[in-house]
Amino acid sequence: MKNTGVLFLLLMMILFIPISATAQYFSFYPHNRPTGQDWQQLKTEHFRIIFPGGEDSLAYRAARILENSYPSASELTGGTLTNFPVVLRNYNDLSNGFVTTFNFRSEVDLSPIKGKAMNPKTGDWLETVLPHELVHAAHYNVQQVRSEQKISIPNFISYFSPDLARSVHGFVPVGLHEGLAVYYETEEIAPQGGRGEYTFSTNRFNANFGSSYRWNMGQTLIPSDYSLPRNRHYIAGYSFVDWLHDTYGESVSKEAIRMHYSHFMLGYGYALSSVTGKWPRVLFNEYEEEMNRREQERLQEIPINTTEKSSLFETPFKGEQAHGPKWISDSELLFYGSFYNSLLGFYRLNLHTEKISLVKEAFSVGDYNYELTENGNLYYSSYSRHPLYPGVYLTDIHRLNVASGQDITLTKRKRVFAPTTGSGRIFGLQTHEENGRIVEVLEDGAFNTLYTFTAGNPVSIKINPRNPEQIAVLVNRRGVQALWIAALSSLGDDLAGDPDLAFLNGSVHDPEWHPNGEKIMFTMDAPPAMNVFEYDLGSWEITQITSSVYNAYEASYSPGGDSIAYVVQTGDEQKLAVLSREHFLGEAVPEAEILQGAELQVRLNRPLLGSEIEDTSEWEISPYRSDLSWLKPRIIIPVLRENAGATQAGAGISSVDVLSGQSYYSEVTGIQNRLWYDFTYANKTFYPGFEINAYSDPSFFATTDPTTNEQFPLMRQDRGISLTIPFHYTFKGDTRLSSFYFEPEISAEQFKYYDLSPTAISDFATRYKAGTFAQLNLGILNLPRDVQPSAGISMFGLLEHTLNEPTVDITFENGIGRTTFGKQWTAYYGAFAYLSPLRRWNQSLRVDLRFLQQSTSPIYGNSTIVPMGFAVNPFPNSINDTIFNNLGRFSTRYTIPLLYPDNGGLTVPLYLSSIYLTAFSHTLTNLNSGDLLASSRSIFGGGLHVQFKLSNILLDLGVGVAYEPSRKNTQFIFGQF
Repeated sequence: MKNTGVLFLLLMMILFIPISATAQYFSFYPHNRPTGQDWQQLKTEHFRIIFPGGEDSLAYRAARILENSYPSASELTGGTLTNFPVVLRNYNDLSNGFVTTFNFRSEVDLSPIKGKAMNPKTGDWLETVLPHELVHAAHYNVQQVRSEQKISIPNFISYFSPDLARSVHGFVPVGLHEGLAVYYETEEIAPQGGRGEYTFSTNRFNANFGSSYRWNMGQTLIPSDYSLPRNRHYIAGYSFVDWLHDTYGESVSKEAIRMHYSHFMLGYGYALSSVTGKWPRVLFNEYEEEMNRREQERLQEIPINTTEKSSLFETPFKGEQAHGPKWISDSELLFYGSFYNSLLGFYRLNLHTEKISLVKEAFSVGDYNYELTENGNLYYSSYSRHPLYPGVYLTDIHRLNVASGQDITLTKRKRVFAPTTGSGRIFGLQTHEENGRIVEVLEDGAFNTLYTFTAGNPVSIKINPRNPEQIAVLVNRRGVQALWIAALSSLGDDLAGDPDLAFLNGSVHDPEWHPNGEKIMFTMDAPPAMNVFEYDLGSWEITQITSSVYNAYEASYSPGGDSIAYVVQTGDEQKLAVLSREHFLGEAVPEAEILQGAELQVRLNRPLLGSEIEDTSEWEISPYRSDLSWLKPRIIIPVLRENAGATQAGAGISSVDVLSGQSYYSEVTGIQNRLWYDFTYANKTFYPGFEINAYSDPSFFATTDPTTNEQFPLMRQDRGISLTIPFHYTFKGDTRLSSFYFEPEISAEQFKYYDLSPTAISDFATRYKAGTFAQLNLGILNLPRDVQPSAGISMFGLLEHTLNEPTVDITFENGIGRTTFGKQWTAYYGAFAYLSPLRRWNQSLRVDLRFLQQSTSPIYGNSTIVPMGFAVNPFPNSINDTIFNNLGRFSTRYTIPLLYPDNGGLTVPLYLSSIYLTAFSHTLTNLNSGDLLASSRSIFGGGLHVQFKLSNILLDLGVGVAYEPSRKNTQFIFGQF
């Protein structure tokens, strides 16, 4: 029976892990949200839209989009939804959308995503993100078995733990989740919409497909941890799912999802083989053959490759992602770069020597709409993390002097981006409701609003360098991303008219003025590849400049206008290229490719998604209230513990409210014919919030009977209540982390002794305790391929102190033994420093110094500070009447990444992410000793570590050896060290 219980617990753990492994965001513990939101809710047939007060119109829009998309999303996945919570957030500029299985819900930021990530033709941001996340929600809520089946493990679990049952879908490789959602956004939302019809996305796939390191099936469907592109599973997953649907019909995903849900232990490969009749290897071979045929057809559309005539520049770093090159001079470029083994920020590149140097570490907004002026000032926008609220980032404009590196923040949490300048004036775009507005940034940080968009989302603005009253405005209006050339004096009238540049099969990106102010360059994403074009305002002629095999974009003119610098997709990287005017393609764009006339008007006035839903009379807005319904358990898991040779058994119950402001975890178990409990309630509905823990736990040990000097087995009941108030403040959270965490706690606890009958042999004794934990992080840096931080300092401190001296009388068979607990205290503190002498290879050295000081009667065991690797604990709490209550430790850990295999399979769901070595040392000493060196004990060792995924679960395991020279002891160690 005991083995059966252990196996059942293991099964529950396996089910539970994917909750955190597959959701884009999850939270068992509540978190703070900005105050003053005045949350409201709108209930429809299938959804519960929760939104900040004042956003009624957007809530209705979201409801229409979701209800319109629901039938087809449900048909695609086989999942159904009722009263599904969708939380709309208007306070974050780093836009995202997600679905989580625990506290099953979706959350979506209202601020449109910035940059090229999404296909403009899909429509506005809500039309892009809501249907995509709806597919995830419907997929996760497939909880019915096939009609011919009587029972399945997940379906049984769903009766008492629905969120846990949903997590079974987390075993599906994430690329299939995202691939299916991208498939839906491509096929269902708008003509030519979705990332599956977007050359910026598809040519990242094509560039890899044409390389010598083509993704295999595992790499296609499993997200990369250390290799570019980190989001490859979106477009690669789409490509495979699209082929599956073309080959095996529209029901193939729905049938595979149901089959996997019922037989999840056999893996998704089995589900695919059951539906298609072929195992994954055979399917993938057929898929590659079809992809090769399609790619050959695409390549035939590109007779000339101007990239071959460009000067392509290599940096000394790996994993290059270059963006937005600007000319400092004829021989030097400024660009924004991200690398595996170098800092994120702005760099300058000498075109003659190819020497690269960092100008400024920065977390740029992903549109890369920054501007370099003739006097060497760079105006750019970056994200800054909100100090109080996790995951909240706001955009602001900075001015960086390229020569000196001096950086000045011109706005402070004003949500402004895409700066441009002219005649000493600074302009930008500001997030405002669903769309945005054009503003002028004044010297005192105030704003002058020039234009507020009510229909359309502004993407970029550029002032003409030779005519500061003329501005190019890039706007996405109903899926038409086009360019308007306007005058500041008549901005409203000009933007109300037709665009100057719009294309039938492509969207406009990256407008950039020619130095003479008479031409404007831009990117257009029409198939077969994204390319750079030039528009002559005088002749109205549009010519194509580049003819790229994959993608060419984000171009800028040299000071004389005789060359351009741009970004080109090369394999999995984005590199800088320079093309001289003599090598421009120079082909005129046919008038037939220009979007104008009646067709333009049809597209500009395309109905809003869901606008056909006219009757919303039953949709009512009401204030959101967290009623008691959230107390209904969302997860119930068995609890089994071995304790004193017996099994402590029970159940753990957990839930959290929709806005993740309150949560609880309650555990009830039984042993020794008594019930025990452990209950935690956390509330983050206000800053900083609090946590209350109430418990009654058993502990078993042996003590000495003072009347007979014999060992006497005891059980002690520990019960109490504690209050914790956590404070978290982030000073900097962009390229590095600097933060402070402070958590004071006060508790009252009682303890009572029993023999193993169990019969009480004492009364309760009461102890009061206060304590605090604090941690300060300064400049913690993690590069994309770091397995350990490579820079920064972290300091921590834990202090606990009892406030009274309780006494307890224990009744033994031959008398009473009295135990008096004196004042107990613990101080555990230290500091970590991270260094990277060989950062180019992502190697890192951690040095830490820590101390554990306690009263003679300690609160914690000394194993708190003693690491693994010693044959026996060299400094137990006491031995032979020697009390070790003042210990110090000095440690080092050096990491050496060896390989990033980034490879795995589907049928056997193992995926190898990285292999690295560590070398370490630990020296401990008794600080009470008169001779610290003689009292010290040291070990030295090393090991091999492997980071791998089991399905979507990332694990880090190491095997190593530790050697203690002073005692010639060798210990093999296994785990995380």
